[in-house]
Amino acid sequence: MHHRNTAAVFVLVLTLLLVWSPAAAKIVVEPGPSEIPTDGINIDDEELVPIWTVPPMRLLTYYTLIYCPALAVPVGLLYSFSTLAFLGYRRASRQRPSENTTRRQIFACIRENPGISIPEIAAAMDVSRTTVNYHLFRLQRRNLVHRNIQGNTFGYFAYTDDLDATEEHLLMHLKNRTKKDLLALLLEAPGISQSDAAEAIEVSRATVSWHMKRLIRDGLVEARREGRTVHYRLTDEGGEVLEKEMENVGAEEEMGDAGPAAA
Repeated sequence: MHHRNTAAVFVLVLTLLLVWSPAAAKIVVEPGPSEIPTDGINIDDEELVPIWTVPPMRLLTYYTLIYCPALAVPVGLLYSFSTLAFLGYRRASRQRPSENTTRRQIFACIRENPGISIPEIAAAMDVSRTTVNYHLFRLQRRNLVHRNIQGNTFGYFAYTDDLDATEEHLLMHLKNRTKKDLLALLLEAPGISQSDAAEAIEVSRATVSWHMKRLIRDGLVEARREGRTVHYRLTDEGGEVLEKEMENVGAEEEMGDAGPAAA
């Protein structure tokens, strides 16, 4: 049976080589998404591969798909099994940023600015949003970055960041001016009522209620009702991460103020 299978594979390969044409001497490998950047950025995901450099099993798979579609499934499975020995290497390689310069810079930008949005990345790097979207798609596929969604706001974080879910939620909420004001208010006045909070930041009670529900959902704030009055305070974890973030912001501002003076 083993000799019969070997002979069958040999016959298939020989047949494919006989029908092979010089016109097919190169194989084009194209990227997944159709939104290819058009701003001159050099993309390393599309290349012409000389046919003699393609591994035999992969080459056999390509030709099988073209000439013998019925054999695509068994040959594909055979190719998949042959790559099991390299899974450890592939898993490790996903932890490294791409060799593409632009993508590597986007990854570094996200690491330095957790929760940064696509427009902010595009502005910081002076590239188009289409380019940013394309490279973010590749970075997410390699499990290097992930996206956090808060309403209509999207923020990106690197998997290498030492941030837990609460810290990520806080950074996302701080992007909203009203939530930022409410969190700062709760830090100064724990247990403040809904009416007093609305008056302090000059918004309606309904607006305070809407934003507080989101902060409560993400474990940053807790509510306590006394009769018809609702009081809010930071959770223990929410207070810790907020104070930590405020300290980081204060340290950065001090460094920024000391920079020109030192110069």
